[in-house]
Amino acid sequence: MTRDLLLYGLYPYLAVALLVGGTAWRYFAVSRREGLVAARERSAPLYHGSGAWRWGIGCVLLGHAGAFLVPRWLLAWNRVPVRQTLLEATGFLLGVMAFAGLLLLLREARGRWPLADFVLVLLLLTSLGSGLASASLYRWGSSWYALSLLPWFKSLLRLAPDISLAAGLPPSVRLHVLSGLTAAALLPFTRAVYALSGPLFDLPRKIAALRASRWAMAGMEAAMALLTAFFLIGAFQRVGVSQGYEPAQPIAFSHRIHAGDFHIACQYCHFAAEKSRHAGIPPEGVCMNCHSKLKVTSAEMEKLKEAVSQRRPIRWARIHQLPDFVFFSHSQHVRGGRVACQRCHGPVETMERVRQEEPLVMGWCLDCHRREGVATAAMRNGRQLHPAIGGLDCGKCHY
Repeated sequence: MTRDLLLYGLYPYLAVALLVGGTAWRYFAVSRREGLVAARERSAPLYHGSGAWRWGIGCVLLGHAGAFLVPRWLLAWNRVPVRQTLLEATGFLLGVMAFAGLLLLLREARGRWPLADFVLVLLLLTSLGSGLASASLYRWGSSWYALSLLPWFKSLLRLAPDISLAAGLPPSVRLHVLSGLTAAALLPFTRAVYALSGPLFDLPRKIAALRASRWAMAGMEAAMALLTAFFLIGAFQRVGVSQGYEPAQPIAFSHRIHAGDFHIACQYCHFAAEKSRHAGIPPEGVCMNCHSKLKVTSAEMEKLKEAVSQRRPIRWARIHQLPDFVFFSHSQHVRGGRVACQRCHGPVETMERVRQEEPLVMGWCLDCHRREGVATAAMRNGRQLHPAIGGLDCGKCHY
């Protein structure tokens, strides 16, 4: 446990601190001593080989960054198997290109590199190799990347690292992450920082040239106006959308343990889902029915037992809540296995704390109705549809 805390809870912050702080120190120290252009020219012979490794690593990093910024787009893309196969095959080929390019670069160096640069290339090869091994051994890695690694990264950004998300990953994936972090921490102390950040050295000259051009400045102002409008429209579209809402609960109930590790069916606890409009929060007796037999003791269980003994209701924080002008019935969707719980609530069996996975807006519901064919068909699979199934009729959900 202590090792996992050091590796997945503290080490990422240390790596980022070294990357940012070391780069700043290197920038100011080198610019005062010999000039950035001279330092870049001196380091160029070390990395003058094939540009395949630059393109490969650059595209792979862009893909990782894109998945981090818009994971829901990634999961939506992967819902079609052909598209997911195309995406992962492209990423695999880019990784192979970067790996082969680094091997050629290492062969061309022939001992001319400083020790730090040599170790950096070995770390990059390790990270790429373990990433390619993970892609080969574990299918559909892009989807569980969005469901496992990205929540860990986001927990780091919230300064509340959830080490359980990373510590339980396969060894090749953990090696891929740790070697990549170590390479990032070492980068500022090598000459590779000049090869990778070369365009930054020419930035002042390019900015001066742009300022001298009236057309360029007008184009930049127009681009800034369009970008601002884009973000404002996106912000207004998110008003009232609670996607990603993940409040703390009075008792830290873990769906990952109950639904994931012990495979407890959703409707064992939410038994009203098949019969009622609301799935309902299970009463404390449902919890005690199991735990009184298992004799499980923990701080959270003590909270539950105290609430039961005092007959005090537990005030759970509601997560999924539709507006008052929307009618939604769980029974119409769940009955007979029509719609899996995960379609709307996400992979709850992997969530330590439940969050709102989907936007739950009208367009999202209508897209699902269209995909399922309930928009126009009165029959499906030879079975008469329930007369209250929504389709695209406004009055079914708003009346």
